[in-house]
Order: sequence, then structure tokens, then C-alpha cells
Amino acid sequence: MLSAERGSSLLRDDLGQLYQQLKELDRSDERLTEQICLMGRYEHFIQNGGTFPEASSENVSLESIEAHCETLFSYRELNSTQRKTLLEDINICSRPRLRSLTVLDLPDEILLRVCEYVRGWQPDVLRFGSTFLNTSNDIKSLRLTCWRFCNTSSHLFLPFVRVELNQASLERLNAISQHPMISKGVRVVRVVLDYYDYDLANDLAFFAEFSAVRMGECANSLELGLSLGTKDLAQNNMITEKLRKARLLETSWLSFVNDGIDHATSETNPSYQDLLHIAHEEYRSRATDQKQVCENGYFIHSVATAFARMPRARRVEIQQHDDEGIFRKRAAPIRAGEDACFVSWILQPMNWDTGRQWGLRTPHIDALALPGAMCEAGVLPQSLDIKITSLPESNDILNQKELRRLSMGAQQLKDIKIMLQRHRTANDPEFRLNPETAELNQLRDYIDAVLNTDSIERLSLDFECFLNEDTDLLIDLGSLMTFKLWGNLVEVSWSSVSLHQKEIECFFEQRRKPLESLRFSTVHLLTGSWADTLEVLRTAPTGYQVSLGGLSGAECTDLSDEENKRIFHKQSDDYWGTSRAEDFVTGASETNPLTADETDQHDA
Repeated sequence: MLSAERGSSLLRDDLGQLYQQLKELDRSDERLTEQICLMGRYEHFIQNGGTFPEASSENVSLESIEAHCETLFSYRELNSTQRKTLLEDINICSRPRLRSLTVLDLPDEILLRVCEYVRGWQPDVLRFGSTFLNTSNDIKSLRLTCWRFCNTSSHLFLPFVRVELNQASLERLNAISQHPMISKGVRVVRVVLDYYDYDLANDLAFFAEFSAVRMGECANSLELGLSLGTKDLAQNNMITEKLRKARLLETSWLSFVNDGIDHATSETNPSYQDLLHIAHEEYRSRATDQKQVCENGYFIHSVATAFARMPRARRVEIQQHDDEGIFRKRAAPIRAGEDACFVSWILQPMNWDTGRQWGLRTPHIDALALPGAMCEAGVLPQSLDIKITSLPESNDILNQKELRRLSMGAQQLKDIKIMLQRHRTANDPEFRLNPETAELNQLRDYIDAVLNTDSIERLSLDFECFLNEDTDLLIDLGSLMTFKLWGNLVEVSWSSVSLHQKEIECFFEQRRKPLESLRFSTVHLLTGSWADTLEVLRTAPTGYQVSLGGLSGAECTDLSDEENKRIFHKQSDDYWGTSRAEDFVTGASETNPLTADETDQHDA
């Protein structure tokens, strides 16, 4: 390859002169070829006994012809080298300009792959949702490099969007959905149902009591942090000062509730009741904003419309409480000086369980009807993940029209996960629900509508919030598992449910595909025996993953702790270890642990 200096000098040459030199080389090659052919004829003539005239015979011989041919061949090789050089020079001079190539010269298809490599690995969104979906800081930096990088990487910027019950959050979602590039990368929309209560917003004394309790929780957290200790003396002093102020705020607001007097006020401390009024004013402003958003189905309609605008959005998550965003503090337009952090603490929205413990009502949101609203907006989600800690109020029960619309919106669902978790609050760590019959019927109707599709591949149901360790109050959903054929189901997870053995048998008989994963956790058998149930599970095609734990009912009720551990606990401390019951179901063992005695199990 020619050097840059040589190329620069050649750019100043006349391209016509180079072509002229190339033509002269071609003519020289023609003459050389003629001479070589002539020498060949001479050689053939002499070898066949011919003689030249006497005047020239002494100059013509085989040796002289061979020597002349070697000279001609060397000239032709030299011409070939010169031709190659001339062609390289002509190629250089024919270029419009000379510059080195950069990454921006790559086509968009290759540049997209480079941006995906910079972003890093992303999981299957239908299976894992937003668990591992995070905005990459590298993508943020890449978008600021130039317009070309911005255009080719913006679709990787926001893989999932969180939306809350306020106008600012809805406006952000709407702006993202209308962005020509960022909207193409959103794959998950998470709806967070933490809320502000209207009774607290309209009653200062009630708000003061509620805030005092929350400030006590804040102080307890600071005390825990102080007890853990740190080598940073300045940080210890800061925590100690914050703890002192938190206790003063708690005392002040409790005294305001009891007798209307601020006992924490002194000549050296300002009145903390002023801080209470500032916080209450901001709380009322946020509650008013939330009320406007939730009225007349405006919230779910806005979310569904935005979801329909994003072409790659496939999964919707509905959560009562956002565990990942719990430490994100929204900025508040308050005038609290150095005490702003305490006001920010009490201004965080509450979850549904906290509201129920205080006798508060949840706002009318209809968030669980979101798939039906998406269907009306012209899009069908493929994955639905619901994590709530209690059922909606009775005024949120879906009527038959809404249930039919919900069933239509679920027609393309491949992954369904419904988890009613037990939420452990600071005041009542073992808080449980005591659902009424109407609530359970409402739940059954909702699940029935969601499951009314043949596209389901993965199904997970967990009703931990109904689990009562004293009365074994587990929800019976077995009939919902047997009312249809499961044409595409490959993964099943049931937790905190009650089933009959016949329902389990019917479910396995109605499958059309072999299971890849089966998980029973805290499953109560109403009728039949677990020994026969394990036999039923064993008849399914082998090779799938099985997890059995917390089984109750039938003969498991009479098992001692030692027997239960021997049968259902892992046989090793290895993460991939399995229990004897799991080995029997998967075919790794031929002995049913519930029918064999202890000696047979040890022999196996």
C-alpha cells in the first residue's frame, strides 16, 4: 500500500499523463510479445535443420536465441511491475479526496450492533420483566457524542418506564411515547399504585398523627443506622443530629394532636408546627393532583394510549408498592430549610396496606382493568405482572362489561404472574388479610377473565396475603385450572393455593406440551393423598425442573418435622440440590418417599 506522503504528491500529478504512461507500457508489451514469438519461430526452425544465410548464420544460434528470450522476459516482468505501480497511482489519483475511515463510516445496521454491545446484556422481557432492565450510563453518554450516535442509540435509552398516580408522571410517559426514537426502545411499563389519602389531606389533626408515626419510623431507621456504626465521625455526628430532630418532630406533632400545644418549641428551637403546616399544604396539593388524575378513568386511559404508541412495549406491571423506587425522593416545593429531608419522608405516598391499617380507603383507580383499556386503545400486551398486597375496595369491583373487555385484552398474553403478597409494615410486621367472600369471588372472576386465552405459556399464581398460619386459609382456585385446555403452557408456579388431587390430575391430562418448569410452594391438598399426587406428577414427561416445598394437607399434616425435612428438603447444601420428592417426580429416583419407609429411602 502506498504511503500517505506519496499519495499526496501523486494527487498533484496529471491523471492523463499516468494513463499515457500506461498506454506506452501496453505498446511495449506488444512489441516484446512479438519479439518472443519471433525467437520461438527461429528456435523451431533451427531445431528442424534449417539454416540462415551465411551473412547472418554466425550471429544466430540456439544459445543466442535463449539468451535473447531471457532478456525479453525480464523486460516484460519489469513492465508488469511498472503497470502495477501505475494502476495504484491511478487509483489514488482517481479518489475525490483522501482521508482515514472512522466508526461513523459504518452503516446504521452495524452501528446499531455496536450500541447494543455498549448497552450490555438484556434479558427476555416476557419472562423477567424489568428485573434486569436498567438505563445504561454508557448509552446516556453515547447519546451526547453526536447526532449520529444519538439517532442510533436512543432506542436503547429507556427499556422500561415507571408511571405513578400524578400528572407529572403521566406527562413524562406521554412525552416518552411520542418521542420518535426513545419510544421504540420501551418494552415494559410499570404502574405504581402508591397514593395520597384524601382524608389526611383534609384533616390537619389526622395528618399530624399520621406524620408523627411516620417520623417515629424515620427515627427508628436513624437509630438502626447509628447502631451499626461507622468510622466516619462527621457522619455519626450528622446522624445523631438528624435523630435528635426526628424525635423532636415526633414529640411536637403528637402533642399537637393531644392538646394543641407544641412542647418541642423553645427559645432556641423554632416551632415545628409551622413545618407541619407546610408539609400538610404540600400533601393536600399532591392529593388534589392525584384526584384529578384518577377521575373518570383518565389515568388508565392515558397509560393505555401511551402504551399503544410504543411499538416494542410488550409487558405491563401493576404494583401497589415500588420496592425499587422506595428510596427515590421526589423534590417538593417546600420552604423547610435543613428540615426538608424530614418533610420529604412524610410526603412519600403510602401503600394500600398502610392505608387499610389506618382505616383509609384506596382511591378508585381501576388499574387492574388496564389490559382491557389497552385493547380499546388498539394494542394487546403479551405479559402481565400484578404484585399487590391486598384486593381493591368493593367499589372497584369490575362489572360484567369490564370483565368481558378485560378478557379481550388478555388474548395475546403469554406470561401471567399474579402475586398477592403479604406486606409487613413497621407497625404490624405480621399483618394479614381476612378476605370476605365478595372479595374472593371478585378475585376468581378477575383471574377467570385473564386466563381465558390459549396463548399462555407461563403462569404464576401466588396468594401469600391470604395465608393464615393458624387456620390455613388458602384460596381454592383448582376449578379455574381445569376448565380449559392448556395448549401452550410450559411453566407453572402455584403458591399459597388449595387444590384437590382430581384437579391436579385433570390439569396434567389437559396439557398439550410437556412442562419445562413446575413449582409447588405452600400448596394445600384438600382431598386425595400427596403420595398419589407425586405419582401423577411423575407421569408427566421427564426432564423438566421441579420445586416442591411447604406442602400441607393429607398425609403431610401428620408428618413430623424430621420426616418432612427428610422428604421435602434438599439433600445437600448445593444450590442445585434436590429433595427426595423432587427426585422421584423427575425420575431420578424410583422410590416414592411418601410410601417407602425410612430404611428403603436410605437404601435408595
